[in-house]
Amino acid sequence: MSLSDNADPKVASSTPHARPGTTGPARPVQQTPRRRRKVLTGVLATLAVLVTVAAAGGLVWQISSVAAPRTGTLTTPEAYPPAAPAPVLASSNADAPMPDLASVLPALLGDARLNGSTSASFADALTGEVLYEQEGTAPLAPASSMKVVTAVAALEHLGAEYRIPTTVVEGPTEDSVVLVAGGDVTLTVDGEGYYDQYAEGASLQELADLVLEARGGTAPNTVYLDTSVFTDNPKAEGVPAEDLVYMTAPMAPFMVDGGRKDNTQKYAEHFSDPALAAAEQFAELLGAATVEAGTADAGADEVATVYSAPMAALVDSFILTSDNLLSDAVALQTALAVEGAMTWAAMSTVHLATLEGLGVDNTGLVFYDGAGLSPSNRMTANAFTALLLGAASSSSSSVFESLPVAGYSGTLDDRFGTAEAGKGVVRAKTGTLSGVSSLTGTLTTADGRQLVFSILSNGATTGETAVETALDEISTAVAQCGC
Repeated sequence: MSLSDNADPKVASSTPHARPGTTGPARPVQQTPRRRRKVLTGVLATLAVLVTVAAAGGLVWQISSVAAPRTGTLTTPEAYPPAAPAPVLASSNADAPMPDLASVLPALLGDARLNGSTSASFADALTGEVLYEQEGTAPLAPASSMKVVTAVAALEHLGAEYRIPTTVVEGPTEDSVVLVAGGDVTLTVDGEGYYDQYAEGASLQELADLVLEARGGTAPNTVYLDTSVFTDNPKAEGVPAEDLVYMTAPMAPFMVDGGRKDNTQKYAEHFSDPALAAAEQFAELLGAATVEAGTADAGADEVATVYSAPMAALVDSFILTSDNLLSDAVALQTALAVEGAMTWAAMSTVHLATLEGLGVDNTGLVFYDGAGLSPSNRMTANAFTALLLGAASSSSSSVFESLPVAGYSGTLDDRFGTAEAGKGVVRAKTGTLSGVSSLTGTLTTADGRQLVFSILSNGATTGETAVETALDEISTAVAQCGC
C-alpha cells in the first residue's frame, strides 16, 4: 500500500480565492501558451505574512507587514508588552544578493539519509536562473508533488472562478428524472460534509429541493444516474488496487464527501461504487423509489443544477491537505474542458501541453494520474522549478498561495521539527509514497532572495521520516544561507 501525506485535513486551513456567484460557472478559457518569466516579486510579495497567536489559540494570518505588536495600557510595574511575533513568509528583496548555492548544496544533498536517487533544482525566482541542480533532468516518481502540476493546469485552463455542475434533467417518462454527473466529488448530503471548511459547495438536499420545486412538489418514482461523462478505468494505471479503499476512491464523476463512508476522516474507507451510493442518497432525499443507470436524452430539458466551490477553493483544498481523490477529479475536469474527454490519457495530454506552454522541458515526463499516487509517474526537479517560474507570470500564479507553510499549515503543519529556522520561511508541496519523498515550492534566503526549488528522492532505504527530515533541513539550510 502506498503511503501519503498525513496532515489532518480538519486542522489545515484554507481560504478560497474566489466565491460562488449567483450565476453559472465561468466558461473555461484556454490559455495561449507563453514562454516568459516575469518577476515573481508581484506574485509572492503578497506572501508577506506575520502570524499571531489569538486568544483562542488559533493562527491569524495577515497579508501585510506589521511593524510592532499591539500593546495594552500598562497598569502595573509588572506589565510588559508581549514579545514580537515570529515573522512568517517575509517579502523578498529584489536587490538581495544571489546566493552561492554551489558552496553548500553538494554537502547537503550528499546527506547519508538520501541514499537513493536524488534530483534537485534551485532557481532564482526573479531572473529564472537555475542556481544549482543535481541530476535535475532525471525523471523520478514525484508522489504528491504531482498535485502542483494538476493545480497549475486547472487554473490555466479553467480559471479560478470555474465551478463544476451537477444537473438533473427530465427523464424518459413523466415519473422519472436523470441525474447527470458533471465531475463534482465534493457534494454533501445536507450542507455539512468533509470539504465544507475548505471548498464549500452544493448539497444533495439543495438539488432535491430544486427538483421538487420545479416538479410542483411531486417526487419522481425513478432517478436515472448518468455517469457517461467519465469513460475510463476507475483506477489510474500504476495505482495499487488497495489504495482505492483508504487513500482514494474508485474514480467516478459524482460523489458525496469524496466517496468517504465517514466524512470526518481523511483516510476513511471509501465506497466501492461512490456514484451509486451518492445517487441512492439523492433519491432518498427526493422521495424517489428506485435508482437505475441511464443516459440523458440529447436535448432533455434541465430541471435543476447546482455547482461546486470555485476552482481556486478546490485547488486550495487538495494542495493544502494533499487530497488524492479531489486532485484526480480536478485533473479529469480539466481534461474534459480542454480535450473533450474525461480520461486519464486526455489528462496526461493536457498536463504535458500545459507544461510545454509554460516553457517546461517535457523530456522523460510521464503522467498517469493527477494526484501522484501512481509510482509510475515521472517528473524532474528541473521541470518543477520551470513550472513554478512559468506559473508566476500566468493565470495560475495563485497556486503559490495554496502551498503549505512550514510548521503552520497543511501537510507541513507538523514538519520542520528539526529545522525550526525553516518554519514560516519555506512554503512547499509535500510528496510521500513508499520509497518516494519530495518537496517542491518556494523559500526566501536570509538576505531576502526569493527562490523556487524541488527535491525528489526515490529508493532511499533510511525510512520515510528520515528522508523527510533531511528535505526539511536542506531547504532550511538554503533559506538560512548567507553564502
